[in-house]
Amino acid sequence: MRGHSAAVGARTGVIEIPGYVIRHEIGHGGMASVYLALQTSLDREVALKVMSPALAADPTFTRRFLQEARMLASLAHPNIVQVFDVGVTGAQQHYFSMQYLAGGDFAARVQRGLSESDLKRVLLGVANALGYAHQRGYVHRDVAPGNILFDANDNPVLTDFGIALAASQGTRITSTGFSVGTSHYMSPEQARGGDIDARSDLYSLGVLTWFGLTGAPPYDGADGFAVAYAHVFEAIPRLPAEKAHWQGLVDKALAKDPKDRFADVAAFVDALESIATRNGATAAAPPVPAVSPAPPSPRPARTAAERPAPTPAAAPPPRPAVAAPAAPGRGSVRPAPSRGNEPAAAPAPAALTVAPPTVRGKGGLWAGLAIGALALAAGGYALWKSANRGSSSAPSRPAVTAAPPVTASLAATSAGAAPGASPSGGDAPATAAATDAMPPGAAPAAATGEEAAQTPAVDGSDQALAALELAASPTVVDPVQELVKLGRADLAAQRYTTPPGMNALERFRLALRIDGKDRSARQGVVDTARAYLGLADKAHAAGDNATMNQHFAKALEIAGSLPEGKPVLDEVAQRRAALATPFLEQAAKAAAAWDKATAKTAYDQALALDPDNAAAREGLKKLPAIGAPGYVFRDRLADGAAGPEMIVVSGVAVGRTEVSRGDFRRYWNAAGGRAFAGKEPSCRDRESFFRSSKKRNWQAPDLTQDDSHPVVCVSWDEAAAYARWLAEQTGHRYRLLSNAEWDQLVRGAGTPACTSANLADADFAKAYDSKGTGCSDGYPGTAPTGHFPAAGGVFDADGNVREWVNACGNGTAAGAGCRDHRYRGRAWLSLPDKEPAGFSDSAAGDVAANSIGFRIAREIDQ
Repeated sequence: MRGHSAAVGARTGVIEIPGYVIRHEIGHGGMASVYLALQTSLDREVALKVMSPALAADPTFTRRFLQEARMLASLAHPNIVQVFDVGVTGAQQHYFSMQYLAGGDFAARVQRGLSESDLKRVLLGVANALGYAHQRGYVHRDVAPGNILFDANDNPVLTDFGIALAASQGTRITSTGFSVGTSHYMSPEQARGGDIDARSDLYSLGVLTWFGLTGAPPYDGADGFAVAYAHVFEAIPRLPAEKAHWQGLVDKALAKDPKDRFADVAAFVDALESIATRNGATAAAPPVPAVSPAPPSPRPARTAAERPAPTPAAAPPPRPAVAAPAAPGRGSVRPAPSRGNEPAAAPAPAALTVAPPTVRGKGGLWAGLAIGALALAAGGYALWKSANRGSSSAPSRPAVTAAPPVTASLAATSAGAAPGASPSGGDAPATAAATDAMPPGAAPAAATGEEAAQTPAVDGSDQALAALELAASPTVVDPVQELVKLGRADLAAQRYTTPPGMNALERFRLALRIDGKDRSARQGVVDTARAYLGLADKAHAAGDNATMNQHFAKALEIAGSLPEGKPVLDEVAQRRAALATPFLEQAAKAAAAWDKATAKTAYDQALALDPDNAAAREGLKKLPAIGAPGYVFRDRLADGAAGPEMIVVSGVAVGRTEVSRGDFRRYWNAAGGRAFAGKEPSCRDRESFFRSSKKRNWQAPDLTQDDSHPVVCVSWDEAAAYARWLAEQTGHRYRLLSNAEWDQLVRGAGTPACTSANLADADFAKAYDSKGTGCSDGYPGTAPTGHFPAAGGVFDADGNVREWVNACGNGTAAGAGCRDHRYRGRAWLSLPDKEPAGFSDSAAGDVAANSIGFRIAREIDQ
C-alpha cells in the first residue's frame, strides 16, 4: 500500500521516542525528565530518561548526559540501576531507558518508620553498590534518599549517577564549576567545590545513616548555603541515648577531614556489621535532643535546627573593635569563620579583619565567588540574628540600608578579591571601610555584657567571629540586591561575561546561588543573553558570520539556563532561520534543476548562518541522489503547480503511478478540451465492441471514480497529446513509455490478486455477474493510484489499468505510419490465471476503453 508508515512510539507533548510507548511523567528536573514507558520490542515497563530540549544543543550537557548513561550501562550490580538502551532521536532528543523501580525511595521508607535491622540492610546494599562503582573509578557525588529506590524484591537500588534531577527533598546545587549534589548530603569538600574522591561518598553514606536513624539530616538551614556552611564548620551532632551505639560509625563517616574517615567502603561495612541493632522503628519522629559528652562542651547539644556551633574549649579573648563585615546572607546562614589565615596579632588592634575560608581544588572561580558570598552572608546574618533574637518570626532577608563602605567590600569580594582589599585591587585594609562608615570622631563601640551573653557559642576556629554584634557594626547590606546592582552596572559598561570575576553574568548567577528565586537576578541573566543578540547583529552587519554565530551560541548558552530565557532561544532561532531562508530557496531551485553544485553552495551558505538548520542538512543529504536510480522528483509546470511524481529507473524517469484523473483534468482544462472538441472517441465498456458508447468518456467511464483514480476512456492520441503538453509546461522531454521500458518495469511487479495488484476479484464477480478470484480488494473497478504496494518504487505496474505505450501494434516505435498502437499489462477485469502480467494487445489510435489508461516517461537531461 502506498503512503507513509506510522511512526513507532507514543506522544507526550513533543516527546516521541521510537520503540517506546510513554505512559506518564514520573520525575522532572532542570536537565532531564523521567517517564514511565513501555518498551514495545520486549513488552516491559522501563523508566525513560529524556534530556531537556533546551540543553540538547549544548555539547557540555549532552556529553554529561551520555556519560551517565554509559557509566550506568558499564556497572552491572544488583544494587545499581540497570540501563537497557541509549540513543538520540532524529529530533535530537537524547534519552536512555533503565530499570523501572516502583518500590518508592528511601525518604518515604524512613517516613513510614524503619527498624534498625532494615536500615542496616539498606545501608549495606548502598555501600556495596558504591564499593563496586569506586573499584571502577566512579564517584557518585549524590548519595541522597531520593536516589535510593527499591525494586520489586525490596532491594535498595542506587540511581542518578552524575546528573541532578528533582529529588524527594533537599536543595540541589548543580552548576558546573561549583558544587554538584544534594546539599543536605554533600561532604565538606564537595560543599566548597574542592577535590573529591570515594571518601566523599562515604561521608554522604554517614549522613544517610543519620537520616535513617532520626528522620532528618544532621545539618539544616534556610537555604543551600546555610546547609553547606554547617557541613564545613559545625560539629558532628549527637544521637539520642537510645541510638548512641551508632555514634561511633557516624563520627567516623562524618569527619570533616577526609583522611579521618573510613578509608574505603570495606571499612565502613565492617563497622556497620559490628553494630548490634535493636528492634523498633528508627525514625518515627524527629530526633530528640541529647546531652553531648564533655569535652568539647559542658552544655547540652541542640537539635540540628537550633545548633549554631560548638562551644570553644577556652573562653574567648576580650572583644576587639570590629571591622565592617562583608554583605549579609539570607535566612539562617551562619557566620563563616576564619580557616587559619587570620592576620597576625598586633598590640592594641584597632579592628579585626575576617577572611573567608580558603577554597581549594576544582571549584574554580564560581567556587571562590560562592564561598566569598557565603562568608559575606554569614557575617551579615550573625548581626541580624543577634538583633532579632527572641522574635517569634523572622523575615527571609535582614533589613536593608545601602551603605557605601559595605558595597565596596561586596564588590571586591564578588570579583574574587580578598575581603578588605580595595575594589581597585590595592591593599587598603578592611578597617578603613569600617572607619569611613562611622560618624566623624566616633570610635568602634565595645560590646556590652548583655550582648556578650547573647552571642552564639563558637568553637576555636570561629573565635574571630565570636565578637561580632549589631551595636559594633555598620548597617547590613543585602548581597542579592547589591550583586544585581553591580551586574546592571556591568551590563551598561558592556562587561557581559568578562573580565573574570567582575562581569554581569557572574554577578547575577552569584545572586541566584544565594536566592534562586530572585526575579531581578533572573531577569539580569536574560538581559545578558539579549546583549549577545545585539553583538550578533553588529557582527552580521560587518559581514563577520563566524563571530555572529559565536555570539548567538553564547546567547543560547546563557538563556538556556533559565526558563525565562525561552523567548531569547526562540528569537535566536527566528533570526537564524530568517538569515538562512534566501539560501534555502536558492538551493531548492538549483536542486529542482538538478544543479548539484549550485545547490550545495547555497545549502552551505545557509548552514553558515544557521548551523542547526534541518532543511539545509536534509538537502545536503539528498543531493548525491539527484538523478540516480530511485531518485523521486516532480517538475514544476508553467503556473508553478507540481507535475506528476517521477522516479529514475535505469536511465529514464517514469511516472510512479498511472496518470490520474486529477492530472489529466489539468491538461484538459488548459488545452485538451480545445484540441479534441468533437473528436472524443467512443469508449468501450469492459473492452466489448458491442458496449461502445459516445456517452461514455474519461469523465463518465461507467466506473466509480474520483480524481485519485487512474484516468481511463482516453485514446492513444489523447495520451500522446498529454505528454507533449507536459513537455511544453516543464521544458523537459516527456513521452509515453517504450515497449521495452514497460517490459523492464513489469518484471518487478507482484501478481497476487487483492494484496499486490488490483485484478478481477470477488467484488468484480459480484458487480458484473462474472468470474473472479475468491478474494476481495474492495474495488470492483479501478482503485486509487498508489493503493497497492510499490515494486521498485513504481505503483500498479501490474493490475488496475492497461497502459498505452509508445509503440505501433507490431511493437516497433510509434511513428506516422502506425495503423494501430499497443497497450500493455493487466487491468481490474483481468483474471490472473487467464492473462500474464506482460499481456499485450493493440487498437487504433482513436479507440478508448474503460480498462485502458497510461503512464508517462521523462528523458533525463545529460
